[in-house]
Amino acid sequence: MKKIFFLIIASLTCETEDFKSWEADFIFSHHEFGNFDMKRNLTVVSENDISSTFVIRPLLIFKYSQNSSLIIDDGKIKSQATEVTNNVPGVSPKYFKVIFESNLVSSKELNLEVKIEEDVLDQLGSDLQMRLNIKNGIDNFSLLVLDNDKGNIVKREYMVLGDEIVETNFGNFNCIKVAATSKDGGKIIYFISPELDFMIIKSFVELKSGETNSLILKNMPRFSAE
Repeated sequence: MKKIFFLIIASLTCETEDFKSWEADFIFSHHEFGNFDMKRNLTVVSENDISSTFVIRPLLIFKYSQNSSLIIDDGKIKSQATEVTNNVPGVSPKYFKVIFESNLVSSKELNLEVKIEEDVLDQLGSDLQMRLNIKNGIDNFSLLVLDNDKGNIVKREYMVLGDEIVETNFGNFNCIKVAATSKDGGKIIYFISPELDFMIIKSFVELKSGETNSLILKNMPRFSAE
């Protein structure tokens, strides 16, 4: 595998106190299959440990979910492990687990074993690192991210595009608009709300086919009491 360069933000320092635990309900809109409810949560487990999850149930018997264990190490988010379940018909594998170790990303179910010097994040870990970077005023950066669909590692370039008002069912929020692009994938647009602890309250994926999938916060997130 060709060497992929990763922007190391050496000056960035953080602790779990930079994050609040929360639960939130979203609406995921698929261009072909319609709208589905998604539940997401971020849990500050201990001083340096964080858990992040999402669950979509297209029907009661089907489930698409991800559960990630993350740590803060030397001022950066690091993925430890992530588990993805997707028992929707036609999808294989139905379950996989990825372990992120020093210089190694591996998964028995995906037949994956990549030795790499740079840090690789799972999807939920990349969301958290993006939020932290934007919170600290870093407008341009890149991350290596494990793609849930193909099980490969992609380099995403992130750029702040400006501010934009996002309308929701429970109010309007002035958000920071961020674009993420990769060489072989579509563009992802994120809207991050400083007012809601720099959460991603809306995003959409512009597919190469020209279709769009979107995600928007359904109601006010439930932050844990400090």
